[in-house]
Amino acid sequence: MNKPMNPQPDATQKWRHLVEAAIFESNPNDLSRRIQDAQEALMDQIEDSFLTASQSERQSMINAMNSLRELRRLVQTPGSQIESDIVN
Repeated sequence: MNKPMNPQPDATQKWRHLVEAAIFESNPNDLSRRIQDAQEALMDQIEDSFLTASQSERQSMINAMNSLRELRRLVQTPGSQIESDIVN
């Protein structure tokens, strides 16, 4: 039995996985790249499905993007608590 092709769940799982990987990354050498990868995958998903996504899916994408932006800001702030937590 063949399952119908549905790229949407895979794309959703991909950006969610990448966002989680960025949030939980503990290696400071990998963190910026993980954030970038997650933002790119999320932007692709937003471009592909924002108008057809449910309200809760759209809100999840917006929340994830805001979280990634805040994480990037914290990482780039010299002397921030997150910077010292990652280094130590």
